[in-house]
Amino acid sequence: MSGRKKAFLFLGYIYDLLYRLPLVGDALVRAINRSIGFLNFHAPFGPRHHDSVAAMRKDLERLLDMADVDVEIVYQDEDRLEMIMTSCPYGFCAPGHIGVCDAAMDMDRAMFGYCGFQLEICECIPAGAKVCRVSIQRRGSDVKG
Repeated sequence: MSGRKKAFLFLGYIYDLLYRLPLVGDALVRAINRSIGFLNFHAPFGPRHHDSVAAMRKDLERLLDMADVDVEIVYQDEDRLEMIMTSCPYGFCAPGHIGVCDAAMDMDRAMFGYCGFQLEICECIPAGAKVCRVSIQRRGSDVKG
């Protein structure tokens, strides 16, 4: 297992611990991840604002490769891209992980929001799905899949 994959699992462990803090856990994990999304967007290697799904996909593939995250892009048109993951990079796989999974995804929501896109979690493994299915669509697009 690569060092990057181990780092994601460690982050998942930390997020899960923080998420369990009474009253503040959810908000804390969301705030941390929104901040990371902001920093990712503004980092020299981060994604940029794009007017097309095709251009955004190139950035996404580069980022996924750098992060060593296994994702399969299963659909793309001019307004939307859909991808699946057969395992969670953070290790969230149990029903008790539904909340922390959603909170951790605020990083991706924030990062893609800065890029002009909206990220939607369509299915997730902690909720009982076989895969995590994520849709990224251009803002202002009414396309739903």
